[in-house]
Amino acid sequence: MRKITFGTDGWRGIIADDFTFENVKIVAQAIAEYVSEVYENPTIIIGYDYRFHSENFAKVCAEVLSSNAIHVLLSKQPIPTPAVAHAVVKKGVSGAIMITASHNPYYYNGIKFIPHYGGPANTQITDKIVKNVERIQKEGLGSLNPDEKLIEYFDHKEEYINDVLNLIDKKAFEGKTLKVLVNPMYGCGIGYVDEALKRLGCEVKVINNWRDPLFGGHLPEPNLENMKDLLEVIKSEKFDLGLATDGDADRFGVVNPDGEYISANEVIFMLADYLIKTRGRASTIARTVATTSMLDKIAEKHNMRCIETPVGFKYIAECLMKEDALIGGEESGGLSIKGHVPEKDGILADLLVAEAVAKLQKSPKEILRSIESEYGKLYNKRIDVRTTHQKKEEALERIKNFGKSEVAGLKCTEYRTRDGLKVILENSSWFLVRPSGTEDLIRIYGESPDEKKLEEILLDVKGYLGL
Repeated sequence: MRKITFGTDGWRGIIADDFTFENVKIVAQAIAEYVSEVYENPTIIIGYDYRFHSENFAKVCAEVLSSNAIHVLLSKQPIPTPAVAHAVVKKGVSGAIMITASHNPYYYNGIKFIPHYGGPANTQITDKIVKNVERIQKEGLGSLNPDEKLIEYFDHKEEYINDVLNLIDKKAFEGKTLKVLVNPMYGCGIGYVDEALKRLGCEVKVINNWRDPLFGGHLPEPNLENMKDLLEVIKSEKFDLGLATDGDADRFGVVNPDGEYISANEVIFMLADYLIKTRGRASTIARTVATTSMLDKIAEKHNMRCIETPVGFKYIAECLMKEDALIGGEESGGLSIKGHVPEKDGILADLLVAEAVAKLQKSPKEILRSIESEYGKLYNKRIDVRTTHQKKEEALERIKNFGKSEVAGLKCTEYRTRDGLKVILENSSWFLVRPSGTEDLIRIYGESPDEKKLEEILLDVKGYLGL
């Protein structure tokens, strides 16, 4: 029997292998039992993306929940994850099930559970759901008797777009016609970023804005490798900005008018600096352990605290809810801000970038240069090393017993082991080593003010790990 586990952002599996209708029923039943225990007369929203069979998996979840006397609000059409999270809070319901595998390959699908606070489920919640799953797998699912009267259909698009636009400074767009190229990557961000930009007075061209469960043959992840079509269009035509969202629109992608990709790290610190100057300071900024320390520099300059969390937006969400964080972000392309739901939102991120470009009348690259002239430039990089299971285990043992006092000629000044191994080096440099929890893969992150030194750090660490 295949083990069903919840990772940093839900359960994901290969369609028709472990992600089957039977297993979806089991997970839905496990969630039904959890919400029935925690909430009185629960109501659960169900959303889904454009992946193969997503709408049918969503319908099955609705049937399971209604069999448990749970009121269901089922989306009429594909809906972004951040819009589902927003609906949870706006409607005051007990939580949501989102059928999506986010940016994973097309042959994956998945289930996210979003609790009543509108952010990723924390470990305590997912542990309880997984325990229910394990028991149901042993005992069997039992018969289901769906109650169609408990299943209602809803459309949340307008309410979500209106509320997100209320977080945007509309005056920044007055008297300007920003020309923006938008790429929803065949995902359920279709009709969201482009529609919001049009309402702000922008001239918009959209590519890849129809359903393709194969995502055009690419991963639906808005990074440099997967957005070559956007880069080609933005280079051949004149635009002020290129924007993208991933498969479920919780991650963002930003491209400069000259076709240069702006990394997630750069977008996050650019928006942190911009929001402090336009929205006012808060007490904190939050970032994951793998995200740029440029945020620390910006926070220190403005007498704010920068909180470092483990990888996973659920930890950022806690800071947004409990620590008065102005912005929280992760280098993999997720962020949210104060006043919004504590779920990563690629649509909001894209609109904030457009606002900054319109208000400052500068390209993203020009804004970054201005910030770097004030704080200095930091280069960062991540390498994913695929290896054998044995070599991965050997590398993990070396991480556990790391004893080097210097790396690439730089002294090690601090060792952090909250999530993998992060070593702070002199000269504002650092590296992080994290193993994948599901694959024979080791991720090595690094950052340094010296681009050549950064490569030396990564090479030294990779060599030490025997990879």
